[in-house]
Amino acid sequence: MARLWPRIRPFWPELTGAFVALVLAGLIGLAFPLLVRELLDAAFEARNRAMLNRIAIGLVGLFIAQAALNLIQTFLLGATGERAVAGLRQELFEQLLRQPPGFFADRKTGELTSRLTSDIGLLQQAMSTQVAEIARQSLSLIGGIVALTIMQPRLSLTALAVTPVVVAIALFFGKQLRRATSGVQDRAADANAVAEEAITQIRSVQSFTMELIEARRYASSTDAAVRQALLRARVRGIFFGVITFVTMVGIVVVLWQGGVQVIEGQLSGGALVAFLLYTVTIAAAVGTLASFFGQYQEAIGASVRVFELLDLVSPIADPSSPRALPQPVRGDVRFSDVAFRYPNGTPVFRGLTLNVMPGETVALVGPSGAGKTSLVSLLPRFWDVESGQVTLDGIDVRELALADLRRAIGLVPQEPALFGGSIRDNIGYGRVGATEDEIRAAALAANAMEFIDTLPAGMDTIVGERGVKLSGGQRQRIAIARAILKDPAVLILDEATSSLDTQNELLIEEALARLMQHRTTLIIAHRLSTVRRADRIVVMDRGTIVEEGSHDFLMEMGGLYARLYQQQFRHADAETAGI
Repeated sequence: MARLWPRIRPFWPELTGAFVALVLAGLIGLAFPLLVRELLDAAFEARNRAMLNRIAIGLVGLFIAQAALNLIQTFLLGATGERAVAGLRQELFEQLLRQPPGFFADRKTGELTSRLTSDIGLLQQAMSTQVAEIARQSLSLIGGIVALTIMQPRLSLTALAVTPVVVAIALFFGKQLRRATSGVQDRAADANAVAEEAITQIRSVQSFTMELIEARRYASSTDAAVRQALLRARVRGIFFGVITFVTMVGIVVVLWQGGVQVIEGQLSGGALVAFLLYTVTIAAAVGTLASFFGQYQEAIGASVRVFELLDLVSPIADPSSPRALPQPVRGDVRFSDVAFRYPNGTPVFRGLTLNVMPGETVALVGPSGAGKTSLVSLLPRFWDVESGQVTLDGIDVRELALADLRRAIGLVPQEPALFGGSIRDNIGYGRVGATEDEIRAAALAANAMEFIDTLPAGMDTIVGERGVKLSGGQRQRIAIARAILKDPAVLILDEATSSLDTQNELLIEEALARLMQHRTTLIIAHRLSTVRRADRIVVMDRGTIVEEGSHDFLMEMGGLYARLYQQQFRHADAETAGI
């Protein structure tokens, strides 16, 4: 609650109104046994019908007022809880967006979505309904104890004797419920991760006819979740059964002791019924609070998982006093004596230095695992260097605000990441607020209008999750259009044409040529045509720059580049020659 309070505090007017309504409704509830005592005494002892009628009408009026007050406080508390939890969910999502790519490499998507749905769902239930009930039952418990003590001190001691027992039971079972609930949420997250993985890789699952295997994996995960849930249900059942037994025994003892006093003439029948109603009120409050204590423990288990993510400190963050990036950005990129290793300890670079002049196109080539993608990932700070510097226009990228830095850099990956909306939405992702004419101009420059105009819905065509309704070449051209619309000073092409057919490659090469004009460009490429167009070719091997120069120069050297050419590019030349 201490962690949640700052998120609830902005709604203090609603909370105040709800609290006032709750107190008034609770006082009416506490007055009910007293009025019942007067009603019964008027009927059985005074035999006064007029008084009986007045009390009955008064009770109906009080119940109408109580219903209205309950409606007000339930709505206000429910609305406050919903808004607070929505803010918490948004806060958690924004926290996830701030994490670097390495964070997501270590966690499954299904596990993270489970935090956003299941765990926050438990908190939502606790804040929307349980807080109101806990406050109401606490008021009933305290008010009932006070009324009992005033009416019959001796009987009140008997009624309250069960309280320490109930508290001890609640504390004992509460810890078990918290552990069981955390286990249920963990197993549910595992099941979500299995389902998410299979659904996103459905083509691979079906092409390898692994549907039955994936179904079994999911069944195994859900079975584990069910077993954990059954354990929680067993703990709940024992908990509530014991609580019910103890409270009912307490009521029986009070009834017996009160009955003895009626027989001895020490207590009227109406007073006994009023006392019984207060006893039932207290017993119900204790039982309900014990029940909510169990649910509260479950919510604690969920909150631990949520706040665990909220407390994460991203290793990639804005500096406390970011420097301003001079405008316009020239695109002078320098890697100076860079050392870098991944969090798992795998070293990538040791003392690597590379300078890229403004407007220069540099192609990075080398065998798989040479460190090409790792190198370009240091520029937009998807990772940070261990030592050395990466600078943009002479400023260490760690001294720039992430938004300013990444706004100056455009990325066209080998597998473009499209969102499930329309083509217009995906291109417009490059710059918020872009006009229709600007989006169409970017699509035209990317040679994307060639296929967009043939679609029945044109720009409004829904591309499906990850662009699944489009071909690879079409997705790539949309990604290029998005980069053109962004208009970055520095461009990173990560094997942007490596998996395309010849016709699509020609269209995309033409679009890339437009995109690369007057920009600093880093190309990770295997295709010969792209490499030859570069101003300079940098050959990497095992995190080190081993060769550097033009295509012809490197071929004459007969080193690693020449060998890669013979192995990787010979087929491309053969296709070009029509062999």
